Amino acid sequence: MPFCAAVLAAAFAVPILGQAQDYPEDLLERVRQAADDVPGALPDSINFIKFAESHRTFAAVIQGGTDEPFVSARTAFQVVYPDGSLMIDAGMDETVHRFYGFGRDEPYWPERNDRVQAALSAANLIVVTHEHGDHVAGILRSPNRDSLAAKAILTETQVRTLTTAPQLPEIGITEQQARDYLVVDYRLYLPVAPGVVLISAPGHTPGHQMVYVRVAGGTEFLFIGDVGWLLENVTELRLRPAETIARIGEDPDALMSQLLWLRGVAEQGVVLVPSHDDRLLSRYAAEGLLGDDLVLPSLGD
Repeated sequence: MPFCAAVLAAAFAVPILGQAQDYPEDLLERVRQAADDVPGALPDSINFIKFAESHRTFAAVIQGGTDEPFVSARTAFQVVYPDGSLMIDAGMDETVHRFYGFGRDEPYWPERNDRVQAALSAANLIVVTHEHGDHVAGILRSPNRDSLAAKAILTETQVRTLTTAPQLPEIGITEQQARDYLVVDYRLYLPVAPGVVLISAPGHTPGHQMVYVRVAGGTEFLFIGDVGWLLENVTELRLRPAETIARIGEDPDALMSQLLWLRGVAEQGVVLVPSHDDRLLSRYAAEGLLGDDLVLPSLGD
């Protein structure tokens, strides 16, 4: 069965399980088993690209943080298989990027976002961690929207947010447009590709989810999206500051439950990957855990 056909068959065949916010003690083991549910070779490697930055202080991203500058990396990730690829998150155009600058002129590299778009076009499947513009705009506002939508998974909750209460008007979609995407509904976890499992994690947004990936060499990754903006949110069990939580409209109880679970997951050797932790991502690249650019077969890269 071709790669794309296999992942889509699995996505629509898996039953709804469990409760999203009440993680059972054996959730990681269940996810590990589910990673084998979609037949096929495991991915060989994982790459990322930083296409923009937002500049904050640690005081704005973690309770009790200092005034030391914090670089929030705007990123997309590419899971590379022997015969294809899967994208986690989708980049954003410069119009959407300006929203996150709050009036400041912050770094944006359009040529890097062009690489994200090329990788999305080459991918067999696309998933997004949540409904915020820096993660989802690339499949909503792309000139290739129709072809990308045909292989992009959105959850029913993500669609509900994007149709009724988008973070900004530029990423709102109509109910008719939502039908172009692969809309799924699940309650706890959902395998979507060989070695890849979505994990429901509402709290940062209603449709937030994490993405578990096991590569052929055995290393396990968990892309935690925006549960925490930096690894210390997990290791020190500290949320974002109260004013940031209020501005975003987060559920702090749900987030703390997820941070507790994630700390236990990390203790079992799973590599946690927050979307925005610039220093951590640079370290992972230096250690060879993640590639620091996207592979674009169609361009001969």
